[in-house]
Amino acid sequence: MGGVPSIPTDRSRTVQVIGAGYSRTGTVSMALALEKLLEGPVMHGGTQLFGREDAYVKLWCDIFANRDNRPVLMKLLREATAGFVAVTDAPANAFIPELLELYPEAKVVLVTRDPDRWFSSMQALIKDGVGESMLMLKVLLWPCPGWRWAPLWLNQLGS
Repeated sequence: MGGVPSIPTDRSRTVQVIGAGYSRTGTVSMALALEKLLEGPVMHGGTQLFGREDAYVKLWCDIFANRDNRPVLMKLLREATAGFVAVTDAPANAFIPELLELYPEAKVVLVTRDPDRWFSSMQALIKDGVGESMLMLKVLLWPCPGWRWAPLWLNQLGS
């Protein structure tokens, strides 16, 4: 964690905590704390999507693409979260009901933030992180494993 993605080594471990907060509400701090408290890997969306291998990032794109196909969605969600002891941040926070169905014993933690300050923080992130042209972003990121899927999952997250 802390900029380096956690990768599960024991895929039999299950999600014990679901961080339901939006991005920019302390999801990294929550993930770091949960990693220590639960002594296991935590799936923090930003860290995973920007630091993992291409196939894992593509898996989350497939999850979004199958939102209307519940059996496939649930299978893919289980695959994406297998071995993690907790999840925080997007994209997992878009699937709270499904994660609760997969992991009924999990506790849900919701961290909130002042709405105006949160909105300002998100605006700055989007302006600085995504830039003016999604087409240019696609061209620049295509050679980068994992990152090449960012325009797709950002678009799916927004829909």
